[in-house]
Amino acid sequence: MKKYLVVCAAALMLLPCFPLRSQEADDTGSGVGLSIIPRLDLTPVFSDGAAALTLGNSSLYSLFEGDINDNLSFSVCNHWLSAAPGELYAIPGEGANLFRSDWTNWLDWAYLTYSFGSFSISAGKDVVTTGGFELDDYDYDVHPQLQSGLWNNLSCYQWGGKLQYASPSENTTFGLQITSSPYVERPFKDGNFNMSLEWRGNYGAFSNIWSVTSFGADGIIGNPALMLITLGQRYEAGDFTFGLDWFSQSGDEADILLPGSTFIGTVDWAPFESLSFLLKGGREKARELTIVSGTVSETLGTNWFGGLACHYTPVENLRLHAVGGYQSFWETLSFTVGAIYYLNL
Repeated sequence: MKKYLVVCAAALMLLPCFPLRSQEADDTGSGVGLSIIPRLDLTPVFSDGAAALTLGNSSLYSLFEGDINDNLSFSVCNHWLSAAPGELYAIPGEGANLFRSDWTNWLDWAYLTYSFGSFSISAGKDVVTTGGFELDDYDYDVHPQLQSGLWNNLSCYQWGGKLQYASPSENTTFGLQITSSPYVERPFKDGNFNMSLEWRGNYGAFSNIWSVTSFGADGIIGNPALMLITLGQRYEAGDFTFGLDWFSQSGDEADILLPGSTFIGTVDWAPFESLSFLLKGGREKARELTIVSGTVSETLGTNWFGGLACHYTPVENLRLHAVGGYQSFWETLSFTVGAIYYLNL
């Protein structure tokens, strides 16, 4: 961890030596950019007759990325603070979690990409190419109470590599990725890994993210029970964007993937450049453990989740938001008011 912080500090010290993203950077084919993204939420939660005030998705992120030359680029995203900051750095009783595969930490991703012709190769820590459009959004932008169990429970940042091909029109991209598995503590422990195939398309008003990911466990790849198929699609119509994601499994805190399926529908309406509304709803399998007469039993059921979010940008780079969400399985109602600022250096 100390070595990594030294590298980051050195990179920040060298930042003035690179042209920032500008017309000059475009001309030279190189340039870097650094963004600091603080977010503050206040989220009262009502569940089972009780109420609690939480900090929601309050966080502090940084995003450092750019082009080193015409072929080589990099991206590093750090999650420095959260509503429970200690969990980003250490697991209680186990120590630092930087190189844990089954636990998220302060380093979301850090990878290099080498591009040649229509192909590119990436290596490092990256997002597992699964989860449709829901997992495609930046974590600091979304509202957890509107997200599925898959988003909330899958440790989606893993070490590995990716090969991509983009069509000459750049409308179609195919990717093959191999990453460490969230089913083991350490990257590639006992030969466990994930394999993902992805098709991304952007065809005018219609776009899609379709993928198949096989998660490795017990040294086995290709177990149907650990296969996640995702079909995500969006359609733009004027000020409206309609989305539909389908997952062949549900997200689960105990087992990561839960047999069943997940459907997510979204309607995004942006009547003005500074104002937008997001209506989101979904249906998924859910799990709950109960204790009856000293015996632990498992209950599965259907969870309906969703709500409404309003985003307002009064000045450049500042977003104010208000959100209301509901989860039927746990009968939980929550509200959020907050702000996020994108400081681009």
